[in-house]
Amino acid sequence: MHGNTSPASSNRPPAVYRAVHEFDGPATLTTTVIHALADCMGVDPTDGRISLYDSVDPDALDRLFRPRHDGTPRSSGQLSFVVDDHRVTVHADGEILIEPPTPRR
Repeated sequence: MHGNTSPASSNRPPAVYRAVHEFDGPATLTTTVIHALADCMGVDPTDGRISLYDSVDPDALDRLFRPRHDGTPRSSGQLSFVVDDHRVTVHADGEILIEPPTPRR
């Protein structure tokens, strides 16, 4: 996994799943988002179940929060979208929050 992930609670499904993308690391932001979604959903990120294309343009997402041309990081902004009923919010500082769907009663 590229980045740190942590569920909010280990006893029940997390209310919010958190991951952090490292912009100076080897993975793209899109890769970190896919791995975080896979962790949150309990699936293998390489099996093709997770696709961002119906929710967001992956290339645009990678460019949106990339550090500026002079190397300074983006300091503000966020983008939210839904993938398989999971609300994903990506922050300019690399924080990724995933809200799983609310269980139906």
